[in-house]
Amino acid sequence: MSYVSTPSSAEAGPEAVNPEAGSEEGRIASRYGRGPRRRPGVLIVGLAIALVAIVAWFGWALWAALHPEVSSGLEKWEAVSENEVEVTFVVRLHDKDAKPVCTVEAEDDQEEKVGHLEFTAGEGRQTITIPTERRALRVEWGDCTVD
Repeated sequence: MSYVSTPSSAEAGPEAVNPEAGSEEGRIASRYGRGPRRRPGVLIVGLAIALVAIVAWFGWALWAALHPEVSSGLEKWEAVSENEVEVTFVVRLHDKDAKPVCTVEAEDDQEEKVGHLEFTAGEGRQTITIPTERRALRVEWGDCTVD
């Protein structure tokens, strides 16, 4: 029986294992393996789609904030008695069929709630009377919302 000696991969050098091993990249690839090749175009397209989606979402959110279904505001109020406050306010509807629910609160000098009213308002300037437990010295307009 005769044995033929063949050089081991360590003796033969990196070129025997990987023909590209002569270069720095080849040596690194032979030592650590070659990772999957990625196409930079796919990454760029993915980032572009994500950017467009984010910009579209911010645009929609801004548009929705600038165009509410209803806007309202307190014009004036007056304590007409120890147990009543008259409140004048304006409601603007962007959808004429909307039925906004408005909230207003009356407070005393200690900022305790002495009256509260939730009501369905129509469009335009309106005056309502809020019943109170005692004399109100402040009125907080809670705004109007559409469900």
